[in-house]
Amino acid sequence: MNDLLKYDLVIIGSGPGGYVSAIRSSQLGLKTAIIEKYSKLGGTCLNVGCIPSKCVLDTSKYIYLAKKNFYSHGIFFEKLQFDLNKIINRKNNIIENINNGIKYLMRKNKIDIYYGIGSFNTKNTLLVIDDKSMKIKQTIKFKYCIISTGSKPFKFPYIKKFENRILSSTEALNLKNLPKNLITIGGGIIGLELSSFFSRLGSKVTIIDNMDKIIPNMDYSLSNEIKKIFEKSSIRIETSLSVNSVLSNNPKEVIVSTINKNNGKELLFKGDYCLISIGRIPYTEGLGLDKIGIKKNEKGFIKVNQSLKSTVDNIYAIGDVIGGKMLAHKAEEEGLYVSEYISGHKPNKLNYNLIPSVIYTYPEVASVGDTEENIKNKKLEYNKGIFPMKALGRAHTTGNTDGFVKIISDKKTDKILGIHIISEHASDMIMEAVVAMEFRASCKDIYRICHPHPTFSESFKEASLLNFENRAIHI
Repeated sequence: MNDLLKYDLVIIGSGPGGYVSAIRSSQLGLKTAIIEKYSKLGGTCLNVGCIPSKCVLDTSKYIYLAKKNFYSHGIFFEKLQFDLNKIINRKNNIIENINNGIKYLMRKNKIDIYYGIGSFNTKNTLLVIDDKSMKIKQTIKFKYCIISTGSKPFKFPYIKKFENRILSSTEALNLKNLPKNLITIGGGIIGLELSSFFSRLGSKVTIIDNMDKIIPNMDYSLSNEIKKIFEKSSIRIETSLSVNSVLSNNPKEVIVSTINKNNGKELLFKGDYCLISIGRIPYTEGLGLDKIGIKKNEKGFIKVNQSLKSTVDNIYAIGDVIGGKMLAHKAEEEGLYVSEYISGHKPNKLNYNLIPSVIYTYPEVASVGDTEENIKNKKLEYNKGIFPMKALGRAHTTGNTDGFVKIISDKKTDKILGIHIISEHASDMIMEAVVAMEFRASCKDIYRICHPHPTFSESFKEASLLNFENRAIHI
């Protein structure tokens, strides 16, 4: 064991929240270290989540377009083929390159890295424990600590036998054989993205969800539209089904037993693989939270106050481990906030309502602010403008006219309350919405801004005019 090491700040976990806060802390003059359990930096997002899923989704989009869209452009193939192993290898190479980039940023910013399990010994000391031998490698003394250990996929407790056929997103992103018939349990972001990927490659896909709609946390109009788009691409969607069991009676088949919540009837689904995508739970194993009095809520998330401080005054927590939206950019913003806060700066208060959500299907889905359902529940009077992509010139040039831009505003003040998009490039377009809402722009403000033509951003201008005048230029 090394001699006692001293730092201003130690961060447990090197995901987007952890490594970004480490860089910012070092920039602001804090002697900083990161403790990472695994052999690679970047956390879930880089290694098994955001980046790998976008890699394969991007590849599969080209395959889909080659099958469905290129013919109309005058592009022909005698025989379209793809290699799943090369798709996965490309994904792995991209992950490795980005991982090396993070290591470079750690060296550049003089951030020390310790590999092992970070476990609290006291409120000012951490033990770095070897993940295999469970022996103490280092003891680290710190003034402040940020817990950024993220989350892991929730697993059904009653899954039986042949678990190599029953997948989390991690296993799904490393399959060597394409599923013939994939059953996805969970119609949230991860379930929709990975179902899209396999469907584009030729898998028959069925999505099962316990709720009465998919993407239940987003605006109902987005749910309805993406359901239509999915079903048009031959993805079967079944809602209001409660899963009883997931089991495999032989090495090549998975059977999912469900009960219809509306009529009580049993429905069985059979496939060769089953993807479990029903949410994630906080990762706090081995941290020794109880030892120093860090409290968790009833769902296991670390309790924090408005400044993201835990129940121990020098220890903070960010990202998935504290709950809320489980998004990489949310963790990054929290990490930046804490770094600036403990460095004596005055960071802006986090506005969680203006953290955008994106689903990288084709077309993409993006949302920020309140849903129409929430606005109704608040009994606010509102206007809404919905501009369809089929009326947009740029959408016609790409061959994808599915989707819309929906803007909801306060009827009295014209303040924008929520913006919801299904469109190509929605992941980029949503930033105009975030900036507008952050600076309290009205729909009239958006309408008066000149938008370039032909672009997808013009749909914002049109939806804004629809919002306050109930008419647009191109419809």
